[in-house]
Amino acid sequence: MFEGEPSNTVFQNTIGVIVTAAIVLICVYYVLRYLESVYVKYNKKPYFIHLYPTLKELPPHLQKFLNDNDFYNTLNKKRKRYFAHRVFRVLEEIQFVGREGLVINDFMRMQITIMFTQLTFGMRHYLLEYLNTIVLYPTSFYSILNKTENIGEFNPRSKALVLSWKDFQKGNLHQDKGKNLGIHEITHAIHYNSIKNNNISCEIFYDTFLLLEAYLGSSEIRNKIVDTKILRDYAYTNKFEFIAVLIEVFMESPKELKKRFPELYSYVVQMLNFRYFES
Repeated sequence: MFEGEPSNTVFQNTIGVIVTAAIVLICVYYVLRYLESVYVKYNKKPYFIHLYPTLKELPPHLQKFLNDNDFYNTLNKKRKRYFAHRVFRVLEEIQFVGREGLVINDFMRMQITIMFTQLTFGMRHYLLEYLNTIVLYPTSFYSILNKTENIGEFNPRSKALVLSWKDFQKGNLHQDKGKNLGIHEITHAIHYNSIKNNNISCEIFYDTFLLLEAYLGSSEIRNKIVDTKILRDYAYTNKFEFIAVLIEVFMESPKELKKRFPELYSYVVQMLNFRYFES
């Protein structure tokens, strides 16, 4: 009648060990998370950015697009491998959809993915929870969300980025007077994600954004920025458009931004943890 007791005791002890280990791991995680937040406060960057169990490699027909990219070619050998790995993972996670008869090819998919990867390359958490689909139209499109004719928008409810391919390419080829549609809309997705999540990359982006808002509280500084016209007028629509336009300028003309407004430049460097223009 007592034969079942030893096995039950072993089972209970095993469950107890598993539960205890899980609690310890959870406690360790939150302690490390807190310590990293403290580290970020003083060092303005995370413990680390790149840590991968294995590195994915792009097939040759996709790697050739990376080899033609200016930013990719500024990276050292190790960072190039990290960049290619992230491009691979983004292609795995994000679905591309063509509208109005637009057939999406490897070139289109890679140009957008490379831009996305560049913008998030300083972030440890680069796959955005609120973005899983990129919709491309040949040109402008009617937005059901805004009831207007648009060339780009981020729809968090649908977790979708919607772009006019024609206008994306104009910015990508630097043919749009400093405007860059892809950078602008991807920044909206990053910004929204930083509000809704609390990983270290989101924490850095959002907390730095709040510091930037406080810095812009000075009417003298605001007037100086407006007077120099370094940002196009659309930046002053609201705070979300301001940061999207600012990051356009940062990516398109980093030297000019740093020279004329080193404080703004530093805030963007910190928000994106993007230090590759300085290395």
